[in-house]
Amino acid sequence: MKFMHTLPALVFVLASSATLQAQTALKDGTSLQWDKQINVGADSLRNDSVTVPAFSVPVYEAGASQVADLLKKAIPGASFKKQGDLLKAAGASFASTGSPMDVLAKVVQDKKAGVSNLSLAFLQPGTSNPVQSTALQAAVRELGVGLNKSVVQAQVDEWKKKLGKADSKTASATKDQDKTQAKLNKAQAQLEKITKEKSKLQSQQAIQQKQIDLENQKWTLSQDPKDLKRLTKSRAKITKIESQMAKAMTAESKAQADIAKYGSSLPDAQKAKEQKAAAQAEVQRTVDALQRKLESIR
Repeated sequence: MKFMHTLPALVFVLASSATLQAQTALKDGTSLQWDKQINVGADSLRNDSVTVPAFSVPVYEAGASQVADLLKKAIPGASFKKQGDLLKAAGASFASTGSPMDVLAKVVQDKKAGVSNLSLAFLQPGTSNPVQSTALQAAVRELGVGLNKSVVQAQVDEWKKKLGKADSKTASATKDQDKTQAKLNKAQAQLEKITKEKSKLQSQQAIQQKQIDLENQKWTLSQDPKDLKRLTKSRAKITKIESQMAKAMTAESKAQADIAKYGSSLPDAQKAKEQKAAAQAEVQRTVDALQRKLESIR
């Protein structure tokens, strides 16, 4: 019995945790907020048969290949070539040393932790002698900040594309709803017009029927060909009115069918618009969160 009382509370806790997760990360694990530290650590790299000192800096939510690609763009003038598990660039300009240097880089991905660690060594050109400069550590951290920003910028760009598609879908759904509403309005206006026309025809029909009755009485009494001509003419008029009435009734039936059709599909169009708008708003919130995340990287 105690377990049964505990179960609802457990379900509530799990649901709350899921909600919290949904607020801080996407389904693929992408964080919606920046709570990471970009610290430069001491490391070493094996260059041929020589171990040289290096700096390491983390790049979060990125695979090794992505970091390698970003690195090639991050150091102006550096032409990296892969040699074993290292990337090497000769005669590159880095930091504010004012002198060219050889740069060695290695990226090790930790999938479980969701981070790739970039190790960098700076050597005198053509040697295994490390460059001695106090500017290097700060420059490596600045590079790390730039790389992490590039990763998050890619996330922002990806979701902005999704936002563009969501905007288009919402606009399309809005257009569909407006078209359905316009068709419904048109059918309703048409029915109102037909109703007035039918009333007018019914009045004309009643008047004309009285006229026929009168002309018929005259003809019956007089048997005058002129009275017969007037009776025939009156009958022709009521036949015309009856034809117009038949057309009005056909148009009325069509208008009523259109009202039923568009009236029943309007709620679906409204629902589709609301769903697309809700999805658009969700994507917009993701873009905004990722933009704030980007701006928080220091």
